[in-house]
Amino acid sequence: MKKRCFYVILIAAALLMAQSESNAQNPVNPVSEGTWTLNFGIGPGTTYWGNGNGFGPGFKFAAEKGMWEVGPGVFTLGGELGFSFFSHSWDADYFSVKEHWFNALFGARAAYHLGFDVPGLDVYGGMPLGFGISGYSYSGYSGPEAWKDWRGYSHQPFFPYVGVFFGGSYFFSPKIGVNAEVGYNTTYAQIGMVFKLN
Repeated sequence: MKKRCFYVILIAAALLMAQSESNAQNPVNPVSEGTWTLNFGIGPGTTYWGNGNGFGPGFKFAAEKGMWEVGPGVFTLGGELGFSFFSHSWDADYFSVKEHWFNALFGARAAYHLGFDVPGLDVYGGMPLGFGISGYSYSGYSGPEAWKDWRGYSHQPFFPYVGVFFGGSYFFSPKIGVNAEVGYNTTYAQIGMVFKLN
């Protein structure tokens, strides 16, 4: 029993020392003027185009540069690229339909970042503004009179999009961290990684 307690205390002390060392290496307020960051994430995608039904994944890549110090934080500008996919199936009396959507979104983004003087922490909020294109395909059958298989495809020409996002990153090393965002963008919510490039 005493040996177990000793090992538990030893492991806890080692973890605390590792955490302290990690915090000592992590920058306070990681995003600053001149800093370049790159993040990517995955989560449930938004339905910018379609009937609002169905569920599918969304992927987003974003790059930002710290432009100006404003008050206690930093204002950043950058760009993003996102993709989302949806599927939805429904049945009526004599119909069975499968629908699929694909959205590609390209835009600029602006955000305000705060670190609250906590090593490794970055909290931010902002807006994207850009354009997208959406593709739609369907397949199904009708019957019992016709029992005919049918399918089709269409696309929505370029359309503007605007959204909002709130996020946070924690850098567990000076250059690499974990990232999460929520809002209305390519995704409703996402988790991923963030990299500090300089």
